Amino acid sequence: MTPPAENRSVREIDGLRPRLREGLRFSIQEHGGRRVCVIEDRAASRFHRVGLEEFRFLRSLDGTRTVAMLLAQLARAGERETWSEAEAAQILRWARDQHLLAVDSNRATPDREHTERALKAAATWLNPLTIKIPLGRPDRFFTRAAALLHPLLGWGGFALWLIVLLAGAAQLAPEWGRFTADASGLLARDNWLWLALAWTGLKVAHEFGHGLICKHFGAAVREVGAIFVLFVPMGYVDATASIGFASKWRRIAVSCAGMAVEFFLAGLAAVVWAHSEPGTVHTIAHNVVITGTMVTLLFNANPLMRFDGYFILSDLLELPNLATRGRQWMQRAWMAVLAGSRAGRTVRPRGREEWLIAAYGAASWVWQVLVLAGLLMGASVLLRGGGLALAAVAAIAWLALPLARFGTALATEVGHAGRWLKVAARLAVLAGATAAVVLVPWERSVSAPGIVEMAEALPLRADCPGFVETVRVRDGQEVAAGDLLVSLRNDEAAAQLTRARLDLMQQELRARLAYTREDVAAFQSEEAKAESLRRTVAEKSTYLKTLEIRAPFAGRVTNRRLANLSGTWFSAGQEVLRIGQAGADVKLAVSEGDAAWFRGSLGKAAEVRVDGRGAAGRATLIRMEGRATREITEPALTAIAGGPLPLRRAEEPETAKREPAPTEGYELAEPRFTATARLAEGAGLFAGETAWVRFKAVRPMSLWLQMDTQVRRWLGKFTPVES
Repeated sequence: MTPPAENRSVREIDGLRPRLREGLRFSIQEHGGRRVCVIEDRAASRFHRVGLEEFRFLRSLDGTRTVAMLLAQLARAGERETWSEAEAAQILRWARDQHLLAVDSNRATPDREHTERALKAAATWLNPLTIKIPLGRPDRFFTRAAALLHPLLGWGGFALWLIVLLAGAAQLAPEWGRFTADASGLLARDNWLWLALAWTGLKVAHEFGHGLICKHFGAAVREVGAIFVLFVPMGYVDATASIGFASKWRRIAVSCAGMAVEFFLAGLAAVVWAHSEPGTVHTIAHNVVITGTMVTLLFNANPLMRFDGYFILSDLLELPNLATRGRQWMQRAWMAVLAGSRAGRTVRPRGREEWLIAAYGAASWVWQVLVLAGLLMGASVLLRGGGLALAAVAAIAWLALPLARFGTALATEVGHAGRWLKVAARLAVLAGATAAVVLVPWERSVSAPGIVEMAEALPLRADCPGFVETVRVRDGQEVAAGDLLVSLRNDEAAAQLTRARLDLMQQELRARLAYTREDVAAFQSEEAKAESLRRTVAEKSTYLKTLEIRAPFAGRVTNRRLANLSGTWFSAGQEVLRIGQAGADVKLAVSEGDAAWFRGSLGKAAEVRVDGRGAAGRATLIRMEGRATREITEPALTAIAGGPLPLRRAEEPETAKREPAPTEGYELAEPRFTATARLAEGAGLFAGETAWVRFKAVRPMSLWLQMDTQVRRWLGKFTPVES
């Protein structure tokens, strides 16, 4: 007969004289209104939390007394009268499993630590999308740095930090429009090097801040190194020793230190940016401000990632191991979904703490799924075929162990074989629902802003660049088809045509000479050259005729600056004026991402909406230009006029304008296609109104394909164009 577990546990400790390992560090902390003891195992870089009663029992393990003697002494001292040998055996077994007892550590600790390091290294190198590279033990460096910077690590340093932040904000406030306009060039290819330098410098300073404050409060800084997440470099400093601080505010200070340093440098950079001219220093300062504030808040302050924001939230809520407990709750929740109501009894939150853990577990699970999908999709797009293999390896490294643990727990919960059919059915339903959401195509709404104008307001552009020589019409004048509207002059193009005609005349003369000499071979060769020159002359003549802009159909000319165009230079493709017919159209500014949807919906009906009025009628998409441009064709749609289109400073500001405009010196932040939607009769819109045209996409698209398209478009900004 097998003896009861309680009796076996008592016999296991009978006569033992256990002793705690040396080098353990103890600190008393408060969590959730309870006082607990944190045990720091420096050799293994681990932390354990136990109650105060368990702490008193463990501290009495000096190796000179048996467990029975310890229990008797604790009872006499009144520490706890209800300690039993079974409870003592359970605590000792836990301490042994955590390798806190000297009898275990002397024999097994080196092998255990070597095995753990090997497993960590294997996990690191098996996951190529997250690579961690230790670079050294910087504790002595931070000891010297903390001593040197000690005067700045108090209230005086905080005051200096606050002054710099306020100074930077004061410099940015009046220049906010210019600052946001410059931000549109953050991902430009000529900014990659400066952006990488700013990122690297800020992350080094970030980790220095963690290590400095950690050492300032007396904890060890064990390791420093680099992490590459999807091959993007980031640093790390092992400041986990701060977990042993009794004060939660000191722990929060260590977590906040990295972001505080980045904000300090961003404040200094804002002052430099505001007082510098466009150039290298100006660009680097702008990158530091963006990276040190918005990017830092997005990632480091995000509590759903195990960065600074997570540890700050955990300490503020006084919920240790929040991520682990949230993950355990999610495991129990999935167990309840798959295994039934018996497992669900342990899922229902009871009280504030359990509700917080459940909410965090659900939110972090959703976030991790999105991040994992994004990283894997990004790797497959960036690395193409090789990325698929790397993504598969990374998915196994991230998911294999959690899924194995969940499978083991599920098998224990399900028990007999009959319940597996219910589990399989529920899994099939979940898999089908997920596949339906992710893979089944659905119709999406596509929209673009526009301005209401007269119908068929076709923009007439300069195919051949030139100066305006003659303006033969006025704004609002009605013209017939073929009427000459504007004449441009391009002396260089005219000279090229004259030169080509002279070359043709000389070549025809050579051909005739060969013909008179009856040299057939020479004549054929010279005649072929002459034919080529005839084509060149014809092309240049046609090109030069485009300097005369004529009306393609009868209509009304529109351009408020027609009277002042004389002498103005127009580049190739730049709009000179417009001509329209009766009726009303909406001229749309379509983003590059939606251009394909609009082009595929030409001739289809769409809904027209006006801000503040809702639906205002129907329209039909009738035209879509084939080239996107940053040129401001509709100033009323720009941010300066209160519209939805953001602007940036033009790289080459327009010149020779006779009438200055509010948008002068600016261009669209992103290239836009121009499209035209013909309003139905009775729509009730007026010329000059801002409207939105929306329609259902002709070709349905699944959520997965939409994510893939967005990732490819975003990564395309970083991928050099192949020549």
